[in-house]
Amino acid sequence: MREGDEAPDRALSTVRVAVLMVGFAVVGGAASGIFDRTLWVLVVAAVPPSIAAAALLGRAASLRMLGAAVGIGLATGIAVVSESGDVAAFVDAFSSGPQGLLSTEWPSPLRPDLVGAVAAAIATATAIADELAMRRRFHLLALLPLIVTYVAVVGLSAQNDVTWWPLVALAATATTFAALRPTGSLHDRLALLRGERRLVPLLGIAIILVALIAIPVSLTARADPRQTDPPAQTAPLLDPIEASRALRNLDPPITLHVIENVGDDGPLPTEWRTAALDDYDGRRWTPDLTLRPIGRTLGEASETVVEADVSFLDDNLTLVPLPGPPVSVDVDVETDDDRTVVRLTRPPVPGTVIGLVANVSPTFDDAASSGLAPRLVDESTAGFSELARALAGDGTPLEQVAQLERTMQSDFVRDSNVQGGGLQLALVERFLRDTQRGTPEQFATGFALLARSLGIEARVATGFRVAEQGDPLSLRSDEAAVWPEVQLVDGRWLALDPAPADEATDGEPSPPQPQVQTPAAPQPPIAPPPEPDNETTETDELAPADGADTLSTVLRLVGGTALAVGVLLLPFAVAAAVIVGLKYRRRRRRLAAESPTERIRGAWATATDALVDAGLDIAASSTDNEIAQFGGTIVTDARRDLHRLAGMSSAATYGVPHHVDLLADDATACLLGIEDSVGAIGTNWQRWRWRLSLRSLRTSTRSPVRV
Repeated sequence: MREGDEAPDRALSTVRVAVLMVGFAVVGGAASGIFDRTLWVLVVAAVPPSIAAAALLGRAASLRMLGAAVGIGLATGIAVVSESGDVAAFVDAFSSGPQGLLSTEWPSPLRPDLVGAVAAAIATATAIADELAMRRRFHLLALLPLIVTYVAVVGLSAQNDVTWWPLVALAATATTFAALRPTGSLHDRLALLRGERRLVPLLGIAIILVALIAIPVSLTARADPRQTDPPAQTAPLLDPIEASRALRNLDPPITLHVIENVGDDGPLPTEWRTAALDDYDGRRWTPDLTLRPIGRTLGEASETVVEADVSFLDDNLTLVPLPGPPVSVDVDVETDDDRTVVRLTRPPVPGTVIGLVANVSPTFDDAASSGLAPRLVDESTAGFSELARALAGDGTPLEQVAQLERTMQSDFVRDSNVQGGGLQLALVERFLRDTQRGTPEQFATGFALLARSLGIEARVATGFRVAEQGDPLSLRSDEAAVWPEVQLVDGRWLALDPAPADEATDGEPSPPQPQVQTPAAPQPPIAPPPEPDNETTETDELAPADGADTLSTVLRLVGGTALAVGVLLLPFAVAAAVIVGLKYRRRRRRLAAESPTERIRGAWATATDALVDAGLDIAASSTDNEIAQFGGTIVTDARRDLHRLAGMSSAATYGVPHHVDLLADDATACLLGIEDSVGAIGTNWQRWRWRLSLRSLRTSTRSPVRV
């Protein structure tokens, strides 16, 4: 190793490690933006590996790597425990945690495995930077892990604006670190800040990185800059329309939610949406949604928002009722890209109260100022265009929508028990053209299809509609409703109510067409069916499945543990590969020299390096014969080869011996004998330790024989 590779003095190295720890603490503070919540465990994630690096300065590389692994594990464990995680979450932090960060939307949910994954990444980068800081040759390279980690944090945070304090703090940290040069006096170190040429490229790189980070972040309001691959966790959604119908048919009705206003924005709205569907396949509205885990911030707030506490009084209800586009909730949820459905990640305990902030749905006045969003009239709705114009009349799209709502309220009949009340296209068309008597679901579907046939974007929503305002507001099962919505140009959705307020009480409805059948509705998500008395057979059949689940869990835990151990051992494997590669490259270069004399000297230098790694101490003034004499105590089986190689080296140093080409080949053969002898002594552990030893690479312990 050259002189420039020597480690700096202990005090200076400690200060450099401390400066890097401060820099990574700044990155940890910025990493709280990943979760949109201040997490001090990320700020202190750099402390354990930094303490380990400072305590093990000057020790063997293997010991330093072990200390770094312990520091990384400790930082990750603290982060996992802070979020009430267990051993499985600690393992997941190294295995599925990084994938979870990329498959959830911003802000990431406060799950122990995700917080642990971020802490592990910061701690690992800190350990790498600390190791680089101990090398004189790599004076400024230790700043690279710091910069890379901060760029990754910015990408995962998906900030809507530039956060300047981390940039300023990191600039000060980098400048201080650059001044702490491992060589030279304090005057020379300060000269670096007064314009030394090496500072100019560093400042240029810093400016470019800041521009690359800040410009895209400041010019775009990003919601999620991460991968859009299918998520690792998805959740199916039951048909919300059928669920609403089942709730409405419960007898007697029950209270499902109690909503209490905690803000100062006037009375609570009477309309609370749980889902919205825009995909109609001719048979029903299909909830073709992909729900992803997400943090607690869901969208941006407008001028008018509602702050409320929502109580869940039944453990089968997981959809969150909202008065409009969601802004935030105080529990972990999953949702789709358009935020049409917000669902709790786990079933609530009856009596659970969650806090939420949501925007208020627009009114007709808002629609008048914004306008309605257009839609291309396709084949599925073109057949309704003539009927829609007859019912809606002429005028602007908003006027047509208002007239269509009034016409259906006055000329049509609402009958929840009408025969043939399904949502197949044939039944809906019969309802619109012939009977004009249908269920609330047919009113919503028919209105949406008529609006689409007029070139207006429309969909169907489900939720609750309360007759009177109140605070607190109770949402009962008989208030479950389905209604149509039309989209405004600004992206908001205007709710409409084309169904008459009162149910029909006169006459019997006409029978449905026999060839069209209504699909069976699923059971309501309230009060599961009673268990049968004779369960012996089913229990016996389920027993193997339970055992399989247990075995699967054990295998997953074992596999995750093995992966976590592999991740912790990865730095050791990389370091070992680097050391072996350096020694192999040096040996190959020496033995492949063009001059036979250089090959002889290279073989002797390689032999003395092997002896040094095996524990031999060689003084700088030792001659080749003295080295051979001392080394003979280690390679007792190759003493003759060692002395012969020493003699050829001395002859090649002080002159050109006869038949030098043959001597070079003989020197290589002697080297092979010496290496075989070294590989035959000691235990397997000792031989591996010699192979990975850094003694032959350090200036203070390496052989004085140089080539």
